[in-house]
Amino acid sequence: MVDIKHILKAHAYQNIPLDFDEAYGLGAYVLKGCSGNKLAQIQSLACLCALHNKATYAWKKNDKETRLHKHHLPEDASEQIAGICAAVFDKDIAVSESGFVNPDVPYAMDNCGMGGDLIVTANVSTLAAFIAAADGIPMCKHGSPANADEGRYGSSDFVSLICGIDTYAGKEKVERCVEQFNFGYTEALDTRYKKIHTQTHLVAMLPHMNDIIGPITNPLNPERLTKKVVGINHLIHPGIVAKAYLILNQKGITHLKHGLFIRGFADDSRYEGMDEVSLCRGGTQVAELKGGIIEEYDLYASDFGTEEITRKSVSPIGDKGWFSLKILRGEIKNGVIDMVLANAAILFYLAGRSEDLKECYGMAKEVFQSGRPYEVMCSVRKMLPNHKISRMK
Repeated sequence: MVDIKHILKAHAYQNIPLDFDEAYGLGAYVLKGCSGNKLAQIQSLACLCALHNKATYAWKKNDKETRLHKHHLPEDASEQIAGICAAVFDKDIAVSESGFVNPDVPYAMDNCGMGGDLIVTANVSTLAAFIAAADGIPMCKHGSPANADEGRYGSSDFVSLICGIDTYAGKEKVERCVEQFNFGYTEALDTRYKKIHTQTHLVAMLPHMNDIIGPITNPLNPERLTKKVVGINHLIHPGIVAKAYLILNQKGITHLKHGLFIRGFADDSRYEGMDEVSLCRGGTQVAELKGGIIEEYDLYASDFGTEEITRKSVSPIGDKGWFSLKILRGEIKNGVIDMVLANAAILFYLAGRSEDLKECYGMAKEVFQSGRPYEVMCSVRKMLPNHKISRMK
C-alpha cells in the first residue's frame, strides 16, 4: 500500500527524497493510474510533479535537517529514482506485450537525454547516435516527443517527422535494424513496451519525474545495455543518477558496466544547463560509473582538442528539426558541428575505441565527414518507413 499523504507531507513538501522501497511502491501505484485507476492517476501525478524539484535532487543534503528527522533519510534522491525505475522494469516493461528488445549483438548503447532544459539545442544525441552507428557501434536509442512544447522537437519528433522513420515499428524490426545498421529506436510512448509515459505526455503534459525515469527505462534488454550515456537536465546532479544505476545494478535490475552521466552548461554561472556535452565556456559536469565506482570530473572543449564555442551557436537557427537534419547532411558549418562530434566522441570512448577523447573526437569527425551517418539514417528509413507522415525532402 502507498500512503500518498505521507509521501507529500513528509517528503515532497519537505524536499526529502523517498527511500527505495517507498519509491518502488509509488512506481507501482503510478502504473495503476496508467491502467485506468483515476484516483491513482491523479494522486501519482501530484506526487511525481511535487518530487521533481531541484531541492529534492540536491547532491548533498543538510546534515542538521537529517539529524532532526526521527527516521532514516536517504542522503540524496538516488534511491527515489532507482525505486521508481525498478517498478517500471518489473511491473511495466517485463510484463508488457512486447517485453524487452533483444537484438543479436554483444551489446547495444543508448544516449538518451532527459530534455526539459533551459537552453534549446539541436537533436544532438540522435545525431551523435547516427555517427556512432556509422562506425559499427550498436545503438538502440530511446526517446519521446517534446512534451507539450509546440514547435519544438524531441528525439521522436525528429526521427519520425523529419527523418521519416517509424518510431512505433514492431520489436522484431527494431532488433533487425540494430543488427543490420547498428541503429534502432524505441518510442517511450509505445505502450507495447511500457505505459508510464502516457501519463506525462497524454494526461498531465507537464514536466515531472518521468523526465528522469524515461532515459533510465529503455526497453532494451538490460543484459545488452551494458554501456550508456545519460544526458542530465538542469535540475539534478549527474552523480545522483550514477548512484541510482549503482543501486539498480546491485539489485540485478540493470547490468550497466560503464556509464557516463553528463550535464553541460552555457557559461561560468552553470545555471543554464543542457542534457549533453557542452563545448561552451561552462563546460560539462560528468559522473562516470565504471566497475562499480563513480568518478566525478569536468570536461571542456580542450579535452576534445577543439575550440570553445559560443552560446549562440548552440541554439538552432529556425526550425529545430530541419536544422538538425541539415547538420546530419553536412550543410551546417558553425560550432554546433563540434558539439555534435564531442557527443559522438564519448560514445566512441564508451565503445572502447580509445581512452583519449581527442582521438575519439578525431574518429567521430572522420566518420561524419564521410557522409556515412546520413546513409545509416536513410537505410533505417528504408527498412522502417513512417507511412503516416514524412516531411523528409
